Amino acid sequence: MTICARNPFDCRGGSRLLVGGYSYWPLWFYGQRNELPDVSGHGVTLYPSGAYFDGQGYYFDGSDDYLIDDGGRYIFNAGTAGSWHSIYLTNDEVPAEGNIQGTGTQIRLNHSGASPKVTGNFILRPEYCPNLKILYCNYNLFSNFDVSEIVTLTHLSCSYSVLTTLDIPNLSLLERLWCIESSLVYVDVSGKRHLHYLRLSDNFLSQEMVDTVLCDMVDNGCTYGSLYLEINHNTAPSATGEACKGILVDRGWTVVTD
Repeated sequence: MTICARNPFDCRGGSRLLVGGYSYWPLWFYGQRNELPDVSGHGVTLYPSGAYFDGQGYYFDGSDDYLIDDGGRYIFNAGTAGSWHSIYLTNDEVPAEGNIQGTGTQIRLNHSGASPKVTGNFILRPEYCPNLKILYCNYNLFSNFDVSEIVTLTHLSCSYSVLTTLDIPNLSLLERLWCIESSLVYVDVSGKRHLHYLRLSDNFLSQEMVDTVLCDMVDNGCTYGSLYLEINHNTAPSATGEACKGILVDRGWTVVTD
C-alpha cells in the first residue's frame, strides 16, 4: 500500500489513498498524473446530488445524483447509477484491474463537455463492471477506447471524440448507439439484432463504409428504427447503399443520409 501525505496529490500510481487512518481507492487517475483529492469527500466539491460515499467508493441511487470537481467539471453526470469505486485512465499501460471497477448499471463520465477533456486509455473489462448497461462518455479525448467485451451494454454514447474506430462485435444486446461529430472511419454494427437507434452523423465514413452500415442494418432485421448518417464529412451511399436504405424505409425506419 502506498501511504500518501496529507495532500492527496502526493499519492501516485493508482494505489490506495490513506486518509484519516482509513484507506480508499482513488476515484480518478489521469494520464497527466493528476488526481481528484480524497474520495471520502475532502477536497471534492459535492453539490446536493444524492450521491454518497459508502466506505469504498461513491454510490448513486437516483437520476439526479452527480459529482462535480473543484473546477466545476461533472466527473459523474446525473443518471449514473450504482456503486463505482475505482477509475484509472492512463496514457501508458492499462492497469491489470481494468480501468473502471464497480457494480453499477450506468455511467455518465464527464458527459457535460467541460474542459479539461479526459484523455488516455479507456478499456473496460467485464469482470470489473459486470452489470454495466448504459455508458455515456461524450466530449472526451481517449487515445484508446475499447468496450468490445462489455456484452451487457444496451446504450453506448461516445460522441464529440477523436475516435477513428468503433469495433464492438460482441455487443449483441446493444439497442442505441451514438457517435456523432467524431473522426470515425470504421464502425461495425453487424449482428446487432436489437439495435434500433444509430447515429453516426458528421464523421469521416467512406462510401463503402456507409454502404456497409446500411446493409448491415438490413441484415440485423430490426423494424421501426432511426438511422442517421448525415453526410458532411461522411460520404453519400452508392446505389448499393441506397437499395439497403430503401429496404429499411420499407420496414418503418427513418433513415437520413444527407
